[in-house]
Parts: sequence; structure tokens; C-alpha cells
Amino acid sequence: MLGQAAWLTRLAPYALLSLTAACASPSVSDFAASHEMTVREVDGDEFRHLLIERLGAPSGHRLHVYIEGDGIPWSGNLPSADPTPRNTLALRLASRDENDIAYIGRPCYFGHNGDTRCHPKYWTSHRYGEEVVGSMVSAVERARQARHSEIVLIGHSGGGTLAALLESRIEGVVGVITIAANLDTDAWTESHGYDPLAGSLNPIRQARNPAILHLQFVGGRDTTVPAASSVNYSRIQPNVERFEFEEFDHVCCWEAEWRGILNEASTRLVD
Repeated sequence: MLGQAAWLTRLAPYALLSLTAACASPSVSDFAASHEMTVREVDGDEFRHLLIERLGAPSGHRLHVYIEGDGIPWSGNLPSADPTPRNTLALRLASRDENDIAYIGRPCYFGHNGDTRCHPKYWTSHRYGEEVVGSMVSAVERARQARHSEIVLIGHSGGGTLAALLESRIEGVVGVITIAANLDTDAWTESHGYDPLAGSLNPIRQARNPAILHLQFVGGRDTTVPAASSVNYSRIQPNVERFEFEEFDHVCCWEAEWRGILNEASTRLVD
């Protein structure tokens, strides 16, 4: 197992490539097909959810659940008509993962924004609210197979926010991995001068299970979720290991280095 300094040193040459942000992805269904993933839908408590999965890994008792970021919550000063992200980084990370994976869409995303239950608040002020979290919990439970005794929650940006909020509500979670995640929503809105997310839960204010290891990855050049806005999470919450990659930003260079990062993370999540 590498210590933090050795881990960062190993990845530094790649970080210095300063890869540019990826272009908009093709449709998720086309991407899934090209990476031997299947696409279906599952019901949560309140909402329908996209589910993209690839199962059949040799050690298939552990399921890696990926959650995407906030996408496009706003269009100017108005809520966006469709919050679905154009840059599905979490899906691309999932495609590089050799474990059983389930990529679960957030409520009202990926074509569900017109569903009866959907309202713009679920991708703006209430994007991390109780109804969203509860429905995501149900979707994860319906995505897992009987053999999946262990769950690792993995989220990018706002998907990491949700992963942190889900962890204590799902049986069998053995780890949480967040990438460039907003883990203190009050500090984040204040840093950007945004209105508070009044209908949302704030991970830093939620009790977490100290038996679950949380690996928090942040980019030193991230201006979307500045490292300083989430630094207190690892200081206040128990069993959180924080790693800052100085040359990474909100998108670069997580995809290029994901397999190496995930392999090292997995050694920390071994029983």
C-alpha cells in the first residue's frame, strides 16, 4: 500500500500533462454499447432513474456505484429545462473500472425531466434534498444483485455530494470515493456568492458511520469546487482520508489517471 506522498508522486508526471477538458460525450446509450454496458431503468421511491451497468467481474461480490455531477442546473438566471450533463465524466470513469459497476442517473436527469414528479427544484435548490437522496437509495438497492454484499459509492462533483449523503443509508457500504466533490454546501455557495441550497442536505452536517472509509480526492486547480471549500470535511468527519492533486482541476486529469487512482484506493478498502 502506498502512502499519500508516494501515491501523489507516482501520479505527478501524468498530472503535469495538464490534459484539456474532454469534449461533450456521445449519447450515454451509444457510449454504453461501445463499452459493453447495458442500459435500463429502475424505480426509486419518488423517481425513475437511468441505470447503466456492466456485471460479471470475477470477484463480483462488490458493486461500484457511480453518480454523476450536477450537470446544467441553471440557464442564466433561470432553472435549466434539462439538467442532464453534456460531459459525463463519472460514466467515463465507470467504463475504466474492472469491477461490477452500476451508473445510476439522478432524479429528473437523462430524459426524465418531464416526469410528473419532476420540478426544477430537484436540480437546483433541492438537488441534494431528502426526496432526491431517498430515491437514490432505493435505486441503488434495486440495482444491486443478490451477490453484491459490498457497495462502494463513487461520485464526481455533486455526485460525490450525494454519495456522502447515501453512505449511511445503504446496507453493505464499505467505502466512499469522492472526486472534486462539494462536501460543504454552505461553504461552497458562500465561496461563489450563490444563494444557499435551502432545500438540500449538507454532508458536513450529517452524521456518518465512522466504520466506512471515505477517500476524498480534490484538485488543486479546481475553481468549480475549490479545494478550500471542502477542506473542513476531512477535519470534522471521522475516517476521511483527503488527497489533493495539485495539477488537477474539476475535470482534468481524473479520467486519464482513474485506473491507477482506483487501484490504490481499492487497497485501502480491503477488509
